[in-house]
Amino acid sequence: MASSLRAKVKGVFGNDALDWLDRSYLTDWVVVATFWLFSELANTLPVFERDFYVTDPVINHPHRKSQIGGTLNHFIALLVPAIIVVGVSLFRLSFVTLHHGVLALLAGRGMARVSTNVLKARVGRLRPDFLARCKWDGLAKKCAGKAADILDGRRSFPSGHSSAAFAGMTFLSFWLAGQTAAWCFHAPLPAASFRSSRLGRFSLALVPLWWATFVAVTRLEDYRHHKEDVIAGGIIGVVCASISYLAFWPSPFAPRNFASYDYGQPRLPHTEEDRRRQTAADFELTRLEEDDMDV
Repeated sequence: MASSLRAKVKGVFGNDALDWLDRSYLTDWVVVATFWLFSELANTLPVFERDFYVTDPVINHPHRKSQIGGTLNHFIALLVPAIIVVGVSLFRLSFVTLHHGVLALLAGRGMARVSTNVLKARVGRLRPDFLARCKWDGLAKKCAGKAADILDGRRSFPSGHSSAAFAGMTFLSFWLAGQTAAWCFHAPLPAASFRSSRLGRFSLALVPLWWATFVAVTRLEDYRHHKEDVIAGGIIGVVCASISYLAFWPSPFAPRNFASYDYGQPRLPHTEEDRRRQTAADFELTRLEEDDMDV
């Protein structure tokens, strides 16, 4: 099956499509899968039940329908970058671009998700609409609302919407900037081309961040989060996406990465020179073993 898959990849992307492949990527995929597995387990952690006052105005806001639902936000933050990466990779017939793009995206999203879910459970901060969810019963001295709504009302910090949106969209912004040199004004651009507009490229790379900011603002408008929750979620998303992107792609800010028109290439664990040196060393070792056997 593995050989059949390799044959199909080479049939689409060319015979040299897998020349860059290294065993270390298997470890990377295992780490990414672990991130996502732990993020699901973190969702089952008991939530810290923080004390509150029924007269607290900070948590006494109305409960409204979210402008952007959790499922919609999750898929936009994951599928939109993935579709763009896959589309560009197929257009260029570059399997390494496809692999590194999807791997970095999933790594950033998974890292942000597990961090956010663990903090939500351990902090247990009350949402601004918690009392509307709680429906306090003065006689029974307890909340009379739906248990699921009350539990979710204790998971305000940090904002999961903001974390997911900024993780996916920061990666996409970095990736677009890396492919177009949008954030490196020293990079050479093709002459006499509408695509060489620096402001056009710069604005294109910022569009995903504008969307992530909009998502974060809606969480405040819907009284689902406090401003600190949104800020913390955004920071988590940006940091995780930056780490995962830079692990597999060159910095979109460094001029040396755009020294020629052939930029936008992913970072590889070994250079071609390293591979030639390793091949030569393996050949010399084999010759030495053969000589010993002859003796």
